Amino acid sequence: MKPREFHRPCEAVKGEVSHYTDCGLDNIFLLNGFEWEEVDGERYLSVADIDGLHRAIGLHIVMDKKAPTGQEMRFLRTEMGLSQAELGKLLSVSDQSVARWEKGKTDVPGTAVFSFKVMYVVSLVPESMRTEVLDTFISALKRLSDEVASPPLRGTLMPMRWTGA
Repeated sequence: MKPREFHRPCEAVKGEVSHYTDCGLDNIFLLNGFEWEEVDGERYLSVADIDGLHRAIGLHIVMDKKAPTGQEMRFLRTEMGLSQAELGKLLSVSDQSVARWEKGKTDVPGTAVFSFKVMYVVSLVPESMRTEVLDTFISALKRLSDEVASPPLRGTLMPMRWTGA
């Protein structure tokens, strides 16, 4: 796995780099936005904006052209608050398929990767705005379909309204 470095643009990069493994990924390194705290003789990493860091990591994963690794799939699923069974249900696969993907035992089909990436991005949108965002996304897909489809397929993508949570 290629090392990924994250830093907060509002802070200077520190001389010290922290290997951040608490997120479940082996390749995350923090250049700033963290402090080391000592409690009862033990040293602990304290991240200034843990939610922002996790969003940045998640967006970095979904914006990558390649399919997420098993660790990255687990990270995104966990960030979305889904169990393997819940994700499997959303992607129309078994929880065992999701488990095999996360363990790196099988490749994730391209359609599942795309769907999963879209689901993650939508999970970042406030619930009050999700319907509007998804309606816009579906309309854009319809326009694209209408522009590139051959005449027999033109207009087969029907507009719909998102009613899910």
